[in-house]
Amino acid sequence: MAWRGASGNGVAFIGPIVFLGGLLLLITSILEFILGNTFPCVVFGTIGGFWFAFAATMIPSFNAAAPYSSTAKDTAAGLSSAGFLNTYAFLFITMAVLMLIFMICATRTNIVYTLIFLSLMIVFLLLSSAYWLLGEGSAATGDRCVKGAGASLFVASLLGFYLLIVQLFEALDFPFHLPVGDLGVLWTRTPHKGQKHDIEEGAAVGDN
Repeated sequence: MAWRGASGNGVAFIGPIVFLGGLLLLITSILEFILGNTFPCVVFGTIGGFWFAFAATMIPSFNAAAPYSSTAKDTAAGLSSAGFLNTYAFLFITMAVLMLIFMICATRTNIVYTLIFLSLMIVFLLLSSAYWLLGEGSAATGDRCVKGAGASLFVASLLGFYLLIVQLFEALDFPFHLPVGDLGVLWTRTPHKGQKHDIEEGAAVGDN
């Protein structure tokens, strides 16, 4: 959102993006896989992979953006070129579709989880719009879309921190529980004869 003059398309956060975003989420995805939690495994793995890809695009040694510059060697110039922006926007569209799918699936868990994916879907839609607008030369409108995406990501981050606090309080057996808006009660499904009950579904309802 350009607070305190923040800029640079996230280049300053390459380190945190790789290790706090990509690596940490990938490890979390593997652990969720071991626990048999399919939905969190897919979510953390997908978003972790996105952060790895986003960081790699901005690292010069990967040579992802430099070919779009006039010299074919300038990563910074390539990141702001029309060809790169118009192409990279499709990644954000793909991520927006995934967030929509995750949001629908999250309606089996709780309101907070669902709102996180709604916010992230808006983030990616605004980023794709921003990149296409910037690629067309509409700098003012594109910048507003980027700031809107930042605001939506800020909301998603706050919701994520809230959900983290809820889970930590529960893990440490605090004498109270913060509300998350359990949506599991809205869904009723009787397994077919011979079909095993979905372990993750039961855990989601029980945990939230």
